[in-house]
Amino acid sequence: MNKSNATYNGLPRISSDMHVSQYHIKNLLAIPAKHGLREKIGIHLLHKHDDIPKEQVKLETKLKTKPGKWTKPIPIDSLDLKNIHPVVLKFVLESVTGELRLHLDPYEFGDGPSPVSPCDVDDNNCIKEVADYITRNNLVDVIALEFLHSVKDAQPRECTAEVEVGKYGTIVLPKPMMKSGKLIPTSWPNTSQPFDPDGQPDPGTHWVEAKVKDKVTHKVFVDQIENETDLLDELVRQGIIRV
Repeated sequence: MNKSNATYNGLPRISSDMHVSQYHIKNLLAIPAKHGLREKIGIHLLHKHDDIPKEQVKLETKLKTKPGKWTKPIPIDSLDLKNIHPVVLKFVLESVTGELRLHLDPYEFGDGPSPVSPCDVDDNNCIKEVADYITRNNLVDVIALEFLHSVKDAQPRECTAEVEVGKYGTIVLPKPMMKSGKLIPTSWPNTSQPFDPDGQPDPGTHWVEAKVKDKVTHKVFVDQIENETDLLDELVRQGIIRV
């Protein structure tokens, strides 16, 4: 797990000029769709937010009062390792006895069992095909793999937006809740929409630009909070989200 900490902190910090070619996104999304895994395997813009302290990892939990997710740093020694799963994984090229080999390093985790079972990936070549495309097109440092939760699993059915909340990590909510400005796509596909091989890829999640006291920012500063309700109330108070 400490390797996951180092992997996360070594990623580029997200910025508004990060961009991935729609051509590559479209080609990559076609692979899980071909294998019947479009609602389970997606792609993710490779990035981090603030660095996390040593001996901590990012853990995603479902919100209890709203459809959405809260991802925050958690001490590794407090985790139930049998009850978490990888959510975002980095493609890593390593030289082994003079041969380049590709493997996946998880750097964000989710609470509970994985939405992707071993039989989803062991019995077909979906992830191998994604990895081959990533390597062939020099996207190892641009695109990560993401395991997706079903839209039926108490998660937003519509496109979502992610807000940075300082030391409390990030919170993902339905995009219509946001009083937002510029949106930077960070995750594909939008599984609430049918797959269209000829259409433009619709992002599932964006990084959202917020306006706090007339200042445009991507990071919202919040004081001490105790729980999810406190955080949501503070975002409403600051005019970041709608009630």
